[in-house]
Amino acid sequence: MNAATEPTNGLAALRRLTWWIMIGCLAGMVLLVATELPDVPARAVVFAVMLPVCAVAGFLFAVPLAGGPPPPATVIVAAAAGATGILAYGHVLGSGGFPWVLPLAAVLAATHAGAQRPARLVWPVGAGLAFAASWPAGEATLQAALTDSGMTVLCAASLYAQIWICEVAERLDHARHVERSAAVTGERQRFAAELHDIQGHNLQVIALKSELAERLAETDPVQAAMQMREVQALARQALGDTRDIVQGYRAVSLGTEVTNAARVLAAAGVTPSIEPSAGLPPLPPAVEKLLGLVVRECTTNVLRHSSASRCEISLAAEPGAVVLRFVNDAPIAGPTGPAGGLAGLSDRLTAAGGCLRTAPTTDAFEVSATLPLPAVR
Repeated sequence: MNAATEPTNGLAALRRLTWWIMIGCLAGMVLLVATELPDVPARAVVFAVMLPVCAVAGFLFAVPLAGGPPPPATVIVAAAAGATGILAYGHVLGSGGFPWVLPLAAVLAATHAGAQRPARLVWPVGAGLAFAASWPAGEATLQAALTDSGMTVLCAASLYAQIWICEVAERLDHARHVERSAAVTGERQRFAAELHDIQGHNLQVIALKSELAERLAETDPVQAAMQMREVQALARQALGDTRDIVQGYRAVSLGTEVTNAARVLAAAGVTPSIEPSAGLPPLPPAVEKLLGLVVRECTTNVLRHSSASRCEISLAAEPGAVVLRFVNDAPIAGPTGPAGGLAGLSDRLTAAGGCLRTAPTTDAFEVSATLPLPAVR
C-alpha cells in the first residue's frame, strides 16, 4: 500500500476503537467470573482456560478488521470449541447465556468476514454450537437454549457489521484518494495541452519570422530588423502567455485568434479567406476558448505540415451547435485522424460534448470542430 492509498487517521482510529470495544467486552466477561466464583483456586483454573480463548477470539476479530488474510482453519476450530465450552460453563454457573456468547460470536463474525466467499454455513453452525452448549448444561430449558442460539447469531451479526463498516469506510477512503489522484492527473494533462496549444504556435511563428529575417538581412536590412522586432514581441507574448497559463486565468478570444491566424498565414505566403458568421449568437467563453485553440493549432499545422497557398476559415451555426471549419490546400501526407495537438483538442472537445473531425484528401485538408450551444430562453 503506497502513500496514496494509506488509510487516514480517522479510519485507523475507527478500527482501533472497534477493536478496543471488543477487547473491553471480552475482558468484562472474564472479570464477571470473579464475581461468580468465590473459590480462588477454581477461579484460577477458569481464568487459565478463559483468558487464552478470549485472547484468540480477540485476535480472530482483529485480523479481518485490519484487512489481513484469514487465519488457519485449525485456529478457528480451536477457538470455536473453546468459546462453546465457555458458553456451557456460563450455564453451569447458572448465569445464563449472556455475556458468555460473546467469544463464540466474535469467532463467528471473524470467520464470516475472513472467508473468501460468503460463508452462509457459519451462522447455522454457530447457532447449533450455542444450542449444544446450552441445552445439556445445568438446568437449561429448551427456551434458554434457543435464546442462546439467537443471541449468539445476533451478537455475531452485530460484530460482523462493525467489520463491514470499517471495510466500507476503507473503500470510500481509497476512492477519495483515487479521485484526488485523477483530478491531479487531469489538471496536469490540461496544463500540458494548454502549453502545447499556446507555445507550439508561438514558437512556430518565431521560427518562421527568424528565418525570414535571416533571408532579408543582406537584401533588405530594414525589413529584416522589423521582422526581428516582431520576433521580440512574440517572445514577450509567449512569456506572458506562459505566466497566464500557470496562473490559470488566460482567456482566449475566437475573434482575436482568427485575426492573428490570418495575419500569420499572410506573412507566410498563404492567402487566408475568412467567411463571415452570419446569424451566429454570442458564444460562451468556454466555447470561444476551445474554438480559438482549434484555430491556433490548425494555423500551426499549416505552417509546419503543408505547402499551402490558401486557407479558408468559416464559422456557422447549426441547430443547437456551432461548427468551425478550417481548410487548407497542398497538405503533406500524414495521419488520417487527429494526431498531435489535434488529438489533445479532440479529447477536450469530446469532454465538452462536441467533436473534432479531420478529412484529409490528396489536395486539401479539412478540420471541423463542433460544439453544443446552450439553449436560448
